Amino acid sequence: MAKNDAPKPKKQRWYSLIIQAYKVTAPHDKYLLPGILAILIGGIALAVLIGLLVGGTAAIIYASIFGVLTAALGAMYFLTRRFERNAFMRMEGQTGASLAVAQTIRSGWKFEDQPVNMDTRGKGVVFQGVGKGGILLLAEGGSIIHKPAEQSKKRIEKLVPGVPVTIIYVGTGEGEVRLAGLTKAIRRTKKALGRNDRPTVEARLKAIGGAKPPMPKGIDPVRARPDRKGMRGR
Repeated sequence: MAKNDAPKPKKQRWYSLIIQAYKVTAPHDKYLLPGILAILIGGIALAVLIGLLVGGTAAIIYASIFGVLTAALGAMYFLTRRFERNAFMRMEGQTGASLAVAQTIRSGWKFEDQPVNMDTRGKGVVFQGVGKGGILLLAEGGSIIHKPAEQSKKRIEKLVPGVPVTIIYVGTGEGEVRLAGLTKAIRRTKKALGRNDRPTVEARLKAIGGAKPPMPKGIDPVRARPDRKGMRGR
């Protein structure tokens, strides 16, 4: 059989993704089902009540239809938020989790798969990204990664002068950004590079190369990080 004749994988329907998200989240979230039911029942009941107060068969029918649609959208939004929250909670503490979250940002930023630095014991890594906020370093590993992150920042500032370099320490400790708030923290960085400037900075960083991080034996942060497609519900 020719390559072109190979069957294409079937595209998942939207309702299949919703069912999958529920099945993944429900075992870890006891408030998921009660919340969905409360939104559905409450939304429909409120719409019917409004229809009754307005009066007339047409008002009750239209209000009921509107209530069903609105309640369904509210329930899906609630499910999505609980799914994301649950996914972030399960990812916290995994090596490369910050990169998996950062790479879900589809525009304005580009993050490299390979770490630019690492502590000698392999318990902390630093990933690098380029975007509208300049150069961003994502540092995981608590206090042990502070020194490697600062070393990477100083090195980049010397090699690419004039471009701001920001470090975001990712974790659950004091002064660190949790995974659930990482996307917002990245987007909040002050704009420093235009769309045409980013490829130039990326090319410059690739041309100068990076200091080879001390890679402990048996550790591969790229393979260890969570699946990004799973984060997007695909």
